Amino acid sequence: MEFNSPPTADEYHPFYGKYISLVDPDSLPNELATQPNELKQLLSSLSDSEVNCLHEPYTWTLKQVTGHLIDCERIFSNRLNRIAVGDQTPIPGIDQNKYVSEIDYTPIPMANLLSEFEHLRIANCLLCDRLPLNSMMNMGIASDNPVSARANLFILAGHVRYHLEIVKRRVDSSK
Repeated sequence: MEFNSPPTADEYHPFYGKYISLVDPDSLPNELATQPNELKQLLSSLSDSEVNCLHEPYTWTLKQVTGHLIDCERIFSNRLNRIAVGDQTPIPGIDQNKYVSEIDYTPIPMANLLSEFEHLRIANCLLCDRLPLNSMMNMGIASDNPVSARANLFILAGHVRYHLEIVKRRVDSSK
């Protein structure tokens, strides 16, 4: 998979620009492949009390953030797949807070969450390997806005990069 340039502004809603801007097109495949290990390195050695603690001003624990990344990995990859194959059915948006609030993450081992994220990302990298490169330019509607398959791929990587940077700050500040 090769991308010489990021998606253009007409391929996504401006909200997603903050994620897309975090991804270098030349390093996109490497970014997708290495993010699960980066997340694991950050979080796997923390105690249960650390990953279940709410660090002000944040509204989610580190386990909840990891759950959010898992949910969004599924959602953005579903959008990517559907749009890449030309499915023109509009894809609804989500309430991310509802996804997080409906699961009690406290008893779930962090290792399980990290493994789930890693397996999803491996599956999504395999999906990208089988999709034709030209299908990345296909456009669809998600959350009531036009978006390309290519933009969803950058959003997938950029969303995780965005949260990884926040998690790094949180972990560093708690040391």
